[in-house]
Amino acid sequence: MATLLDDGSWEIQGRRLGFPVRIGEASAACATYLVRTAGVRALLTGTGLEPVSVAGRTPLFLVLVDYRINDLGDYDEAGVAFLVRHRGRTGPYVHQLPVTQTFTMEAGRALWGLPKWLARAELSIDGADATCRLADVDGRHVLTTAIHAALRLPFTLPGTITALAPHDGGVLASPVRARIGGLRVGRGASVVLGSGHPMADELRALGLPRRPLATVVAGRVAFDMDPATTQPR
Repeated sequence: MATLLDDGSWEIQGRRLGFPVRIGEASAACATYLVRTAGVRALLTGTGLEPVSVAGRTPLFLVLVDYRINDLGDYDEAGVAFLVRHRGRTGPYVHQLPVTQTFTMEAGRALWGLPKWLARAELSIDGADATCRLADVDGRHVLTTAIHAALRLPFTLPGTITALAPHDGGVLASPVRARIGGLRVGRGASVVLGSGHPMADELRALGLPRRPLATVVAGRVAFDMDPATTQPR
């Protein structure tokens, strides 16, 4: 159980976690697809969030992260997010977030309303390439993906985004201050979906295209996360 303490910190699995939560060393990859807005809107029913739409298509982000040094432990993560709007603010809504450790699962749910669930991931991010075979804890295949981004960018990318998550009748807004280096961009990716798993079935129903709009691989990722603020739906 995650317990909120009087000083604003949290106790999770006997450990105290304060803000900002710092991720000091990680690598990441992302493939961006355009999927049917109508399908995304159906998944957002009752959340207060509205999908960003261009010609009936909404950006979907398939994200892989290898966390190595950070306040939440050493773990792997594979996520699905959509670009959404809420009360004039635009940001990613993380819809699925399987992770490989229980501590980060509990922390993510309690602190930021993130839909983390426990999974198994064979994940590798190396140079221009990232691969992942994702399954649930019972061994059911969710997806297998390979992401390639060949063009190296000679700069580090600072920036702040706000992740949005429906939670307890409102919407949590969580600022993330990121520093991203070792950047490569491209358009190469493949995804093989499993059968009979809810996450795979959702992606299939959204009409996930064979070719992504863009891919990014980042060899160096660090970021800080502040407390979430609650906004009305």
